[in-house]
Amino acid sequence: MKNEGIVQQTVGTAFDMWQKLAFTLVLIASFVIMYQNKSFNKKVNDLLFYGKMNLTNYITQSIFGAIIYFPFGLYLAPYCGYTISLLLGIFTLFLQILFCKWWLGKHKQGPLEHIWHKWTWIGSDK
Repeated sequence: MKNEGIVQQTVGTAFDMWQKLAFTLVLIASFVIMYQNKSFNKKVNDLLFYGKMNLTNYITQSIFGAIIYFPFGLYLAPYCGYTISLLLGIFTLFLQILFCKWWLGKHKQGPLEHIWHKWTWIGSDK
């Protein structure tokens, strides 16, 4: 009896993982197909700036999230539901895209990408 429950739970977990993977692949394929449409392409073209600064964006999102949700910051986690959190995420994304466009207008790469590039070539003749 006990083993039956463990097997059932393991199979359920495995199917859940495969379902999530399949859904992710469907989302990626849908985006690739829609990206070939010129009007959609124009609407999401600013994501190119965002992608060029992905390390900087990842770190700043983590910092913003910590400041907004953790007890050492604003501690809004108990008060924000899914909808508010989604809206905060979209707003943060919008601000980051604006910052990326501005920054890349003046620099070749993001600030953290620049540091990473320098550290990568420490000790070389480059």
